[in-house]
Amino acid sequence: MNSNKHPIALQLYSLRDLAQQDFVRTLELTAELGYEGVEFAGYGGLSSSEMKDHLDRLNLRAVSTHVSLERLRDHLDEEIAYNRVLGNSTLVCPAPPRGFERTRENWTALGKELTELGKKAADQGFRLGYHNHSFEFEQHEGVYALDLLWEASDPRFLFAQLDLGWVLHGGEDPSGYLRKLAGRTPLVHIKDFDRDKKQTDVGCGELDLANVLQAAAEAGVEWLILETEEYKVSPQESVEAGLENLKKAQGR
Repeated sequence: MNSNKHPIALQLYSLRDLAQQDFVRTLELTAELGYEGVEFAGYGGLSSSEMKDHLDRLNLRAVSTHVSLERLRDHLDEEIAYNRVLGNSTLVCPAPPRGFERTRENWTALGKELTELGKKAADQGFRLGYHNHSFEFEQHEGVYALDLLWEASDPRFLFAQLDLGWVLHGGEDPSGYLRKLAGRTPLVHIKDFDRDKKQTDVGCGELDLANVLQAAAEAGVEWLILETEEYKVSPQESVEAGLENLKKAQGR
């Protein structure tokens, strides 16, 4: 896949304040800005059929959805049923559960549990991923916590949704780490940090977009998902500028 061919989705958590007020308007704005897909972090109280109608109307693809470990444990069938209507078959665990103690043993146990959940999802035609922050780059006897999780899990049932901004923030080379996990990373998050490790608009920080895009092409990435959680001006301006910068780096 050529680097300039990757479609770009928005993690809707980037516009969470607007989404709380008016979820449909958030979808409309995402489409107006030029995003091709969305990743959910909640559904704004809309039924699956209502959501599907809006996505179809706006020509937005449901790329994936973030689902807490608690919900994956207790409401997996419900999440699968909802997303099946949207034409989405990808679920992502966004972080460890609340109160998670970051020990070597617990990272290994989490990898094993996510594999079991991934098997249950696979039985229904779905795939499961794990999304990192920067704390997974803490080391346990010289090994990243994130690598402990990957090693303890089965790549057939748990993929890596690498958040390349958090990889950078964690002190690792985003492109190099992405290449290391080639074939296991169908979706990546694009966010950016400046040299003071403060989050900034995509394309305005230290993330080497050209190298990231090349690595994404080599690693078999399907979608780029932009996410911004802190804003210099406003959430809308941040996700608009980030998309423009990312498209520019793609040469389109």
